[in-house]
Amino acid sequence: MAGTLNTVLNNMYQNYALVFPSVSIMDIQRTSIQLVKQGLIQIPADYIQFLSVTDGLNWNGMEFFSIHEHERKDCVFPNVQLLPYQATQNIKMLFPKSLILGMAPEHLILYEAPKKEYTIINRYTFAPVVRLPRLADVLYFYWDSFSNAS
Repeated sequence: MAGTLNTVLNNMYQNYALVFPSVSIMDIQRTSIQLVKQGLIQIPADYIQFLSVTDGLNWNGMEFFSIHEHERKDCVFPNVQLLPYQATQNIKMLFPKSLILGMAPEHLILYEAPKKEYTIINRYTFAPVVRLPRLADVLYFYWDSFSNAS
């Protein structure tokens, strides 16, 4: 999986993805503990791998959440942070044992622990759009959609 994840991330980076410095394992563990204390689930293993490459990602309207806030010259980049975002949503009732890890213009990107899969849902109706087994597959879903639309 590492090769696939890195390949898709590299393709996005070459096409102007906004990436950030990686996160330490200690910061990831602290965030996972806080999520569990809030009645949520731990960060999935392949998202941990993603965070070890880039702490969040913005590309072509798609955003994957970060652990930290990121500063840029003369401003703070308004990226969405993983932990605070969970508290703003009531997805827990519809998708128990899930984390919202990202979003796109019409989608929310969830990890559903019981199914061990990622689910892209319509952010207005909450209807599933597609279910995928790995984070790399989710990234590729958006990469492929953009590539085919161009």
